[in-house]
Amino acid sequence: MNRKWIFALAMCMCLLSFAVLAQSRPFDRFKSTTDFNSGSSDASEDDEADNSPSEEGSDDNYSSANDDNPDSSDPSSSSQTNSKDVFGRATGINSVKKGPEAKKLVQLNPETAFGPEVIESFNFPNTSLIELTETMQKLTGINLIYENDIKGKKVNILAPNPITVGDAWKAYLSVLNMAGYSLAQSGGFYKIVNNRDIKSENTKIYTGTYTPDTDNYVMRVIPLKYISSAEVTRNFRPFMTKNGRITDIRQTNTILAQDTGSNILRLVKLIEFVDIPGHEESLQIIQVKHSSAQEIAKLIGEILNAQSAKNKAKSAYSMQQENISISKIIAEPRTNSIIAMANAEGTQQLRDIINKLDVKDVTTGGQIHVYYLKHSDAEELSKTLSTLVGNAKAGANKSRFTQSPVISSDTLFNSDVKLTADKSNNAIVVTAAPTDYLTIKKIIEKLDIQRDQVYVEGLIMESELSAGHAWGISWVGAYGSGDTDRAGYGGSNRGDMTNLLSPSGITSIGGLFSGIGVGKKVELTLPDNSKKSVRSVTGLLTAIASNDNTNILATPQILALDNQDAVFEVGERIPTPKTTNQTNGTSQTSVDYQDVGLTLKLTPQINKVSRFVKLKIDYKMEDFSTRSLPSALEPIGMAMNNRSATTTVIVRDMDTIAMGGLMKDKEVVSNSKVPLLGDIPVLGWLFRSTKKDKTKTNLLFFLTPKILASYEDTTADHLKDLVNRRAAHLKDIVGDDDPFATTNKGLFEKAKSQKEGPLYNPGTTIQDGPIKSDNLEEVEDVPPQVDATKLLEVPNYSEIVQQANAMKNAKNEETN
Repeated sequence: MNRKWIFALAMCMCLLSFAVLAQSRPFDRFKSTTDFNSGSSDASEDDEADNSPSEEGSDDNYSSANDDNPDSSDPSSSSQTNSKDVFGRATGINSVKKGPEAKKLVQLNPETAFGPEVIESFNFPNTSLIELTETMQKLTGINLIYENDIKGKKVNILAPNPITVGDAWKAYLSVLNMAGYSLAQSGGFYKIVNNRDIKSENTKIYTGTYTPDTDNYVMRVIPLKYISSAEVTRNFRPFMTKNGRITDIRQTNTILAQDTGSNILRLVKLIEFVDIPGHEESLQIIQVKHSSAQEIAKLIGEILNAQSAKNKAKSAYSMQQENISISKIIAEPRTNSIIAMANAEGTQQLRDIINKLDVKDVTTGGQIHVYYLKHSDAEELSKTLSTLVGNAKAGANKSRFTQSPVISSDTLFNSDVKLTADKSNNAIVVTAAPTDYLTIKKIIEKLDIQRDQVYVEGLIMESELSAGHAWGISWVGAYGSGDTDRAGYGGSNRGDMTNLLSPSGITSIGGLFSGIGVGKKVELTLPDNSKKSVRSVTGLLTAIASNDNTNILATPQILALDNQDAVFEVGERIPTPKTTNQTNGTSQTSVDYQDVGLTLKLTPQINKVSRFVKLKIDYKMEDFSTRSLPSALEPIGMAMNNRSATTTVIVRDMDTIAMGGLMKDKEVVSNSKVPLLGDIPVLGWLFRSTKKDKTKTNLLFFLTPKILASYEDTTADHLKDLVNRRAAHLKDIVGDDDPFATTNKGLFEKAKSQKEGPLYNPGTTIQDGPIKSDNLEEVEDVPPQVDATKLLEVPNYSEIVQQANAMKNAKNEETN
């Protein structure tokens, strides 16, 4: 019986203790799983001991916060104040100093603001931001880093009713954002950073569907399904906060947003509302049958430009009205089609516009076109194009009877094409449909280009190996006496005798000579009026052998167009007898003219890539021969020498080629004698001389081609030469780096572009101002061309050196 009473008494005491414990810890009814709210009875006793009245003044950290609490001024509530913290919890975290303090922190996820525990109040009227930060740190145990500039900030939070720790944390983040700050995680700490610097901080990145609903800055990757990311970026940028940003990633149709979590949630809801089927764009190819695709694309671009101007849209070629989206239009001239990026409504509108514009001309006015050529010959180019059109028709007829893959006229031309050359205006008249004319025009533009020229320097010479032999006797005799003496010359070479008598002319006698003199002396007057005494009879025996070397026949210089024949001719027309037999058996002799001389025909062909020259050479040289003819032919004919060569060679620009081996032999015998005396047998040789020349002639010719490019090419080379000379001159004078190196580099790039030109890139041109591309979008401006007249001017080196020295001195002053 006693045991039952003892057991009942123990049960009552337990119930009484639980009642007291429940009264002292009223928030245990929220069933918090934290160590603080599920603490043991031992911890409760320690807490009560720590919060006893004897330790009333031990709470130094929260004294200022308690002063703001109206309940703290009531003496009767002093024990309650000491037993509760600023959040109304029965056991304050102020009194826990050591080990148990870690168990009294609330449960909180700082990123998601999840904290289920409830606190009685969150009142912080006119409280400094640093004080609120320290209080939150002690409540949550989160490690915080902050700068001193936040100490002067004052905040006001009025939340007298119980709230969860998560809501309190959201309020704290909102207060930070209002003050211009945000939290950024750095390892195990959270930094309080200025919102202006949040772009460079490590903000949390969310890639899924979740974003925390807080005022702390985060980053969210938002993929789009139907609407264009460029449209979202442009239209939703005004909804971002002051320090928020939104970035367009067009390659994946994704946007990247960095802002507060709550604002990103609002942005996502707006995007979900507009990112619905019907706005997505796709690639559309629309065939143009009768008109020019480029002209129609240009007209549509002007229409969309006008519409965009009305809507004040930034994109020049997109329209967002009544669910119509057209972002890009490109004309494809090869197939005469229009390629567009548009949604279903935009595609339908494009097709409607194109169908109204792409109509067949009822008159032939739109089918006759005139193209004025700039460089080519109209007749030659017309033949080439006519052959092309004829082959296309032949291929079309052949494709009707065979299944082999032959290109038909339907592929090249939609209708008949006729071409006529106008020689007077150097133009081609094309009769064709607009689409066919565009095809012909593209071909003409590629063929009608300025051709390079080739300047060929030639040297044609004869190299002779000759052996000449001459022998004979010259003599002089005097007669009379006194002033009546006279002298006479005879023999084979009277000049040798005169040279012998003159001291200054004796060196002119060639070969071996020997003389004799007999009789009395007489005085002779020479051609130079000088006097000379000689024997009355004087003789001179001479014998000489000679060799000759070279003889330059011609130095032709020819300037020829690429792939164009050039002919060089030099010679004379020699009259020759011509005998004509008559019907009555007699013959009649007339005069005919024979052309003799040098003929050189060249055809250059330039390799546009390697800059080698292919030369087709046709050389011919004719002259009369000294060869004896049969006696029957001597009165009516003459022998001719003909030397020719035909070849094709490939030579590099400005290299020299040599050709030779065209040889001939010639033998000439000449006699001179004293009449009658020279014909005496045996003794006649004393009164005559004989000369025999044997010649072996080798014909050689040398050719050096030089490519002469267009004016732009030549100007560009000259520009590079001037820039190099200027740079070398400055380096010698200033002795430092060129201060205008960037400008020189730009000039080199401009010269390179100008040198390549339309010859190597027929589809591109260098012009002033912006360039319009095929997709009707304006691209970046290019600098204007360099004035060619200024490029040819020699630079003023004195002025350049002064500028360089001034820049160098200014740089030294900045360094000092």
